[in-house]
Amino acid sequence: MRKVISVVSGKGGVGKTATTSNLALALQEMGEKVIAIDCDIAGSNLALHLDLHPNPERSLQSALEGTKNAIEAITLHSTGLMVMPSRHAIKDEIMDYEKFKKILDRLDGIVLIDAPPGLNENLHTIIDLSDEVIVVTNPEIPAVADAIKIVEVVKKKKGNIENCWCVLAKANEVKHQLNEGEIEMALEIPIVSKIPYDKDLKRSIFERVPVIRYNPYSLSAIEYRKLAAWLINQNYEPPKYASIARFLGKIRGR
Repeated sequence: MRKVISVVSGKGGVGKTATTSNLALALQEMGEKVIAIDCDIAGSNLALHLDLHPNPERSLQSALEGTKNAIEAITLHSTGLMVMPSRHAIKDEIMDYEKFKKILDRLDGIVLIDAPPGLNENLHTIIDLSDEVIVVTNPEIPAVADAIKIVEVVKKKKGNIENCWCVLAKANEVKHQLNEGEIEMALEIPIVSKIPYDKDLKRSIFERVPVIRYNPYSLSAIEYRKLAAWLINQNYEPPKYASIARFLGKIRGR
């Protein structure tokens, strides 16, 4: 069995790739077979988030070009996560629909796609071939406005938005941000996760270690695990000592 979940955004910089990498690892921790694919060809960052070579020989492009098959194009990360990264490109390369479909047809388990931000031809292909869509946005008017366009594309292509949800990243409770009700009303899809932009998440991106491994007890790591559990209909209860671990981490200066 295979399920394709695309992680999309209306604009760059909202936390899409961090969501992809952490969600992939969280799902793997819960016993799922996961393959993360970087389809953001012009802005490929998934390899950087996972501290992999920025121009890997095993890549999505090598599978599309036919120099490697879908399985050979996968890199095994140190965590055991299977990753199909992208090579850096100066401009977007158009993915052939049939070739990308054949790649997906060779895979099983949960295929998590880090999609390119905004609206382009590759995003249309990705949404066409996805079973579920996660729209990542921030609680700011420009980000939500761009996310609305993505939801409209999903609605047009799928005929409904039943399997389309919102993840609110950088969801710090501060002034001058849209609230949850306003965002859901604008997007017409439910917010299923609110990921705070805590210091551990910032540091984990700098260190190129997903936050659920960098600090498993951080607020953002716990929220990513909750999201993973929700996607596969599992229950997840954060460790009772998580708040104590976070406190001790602050004392140690982490």
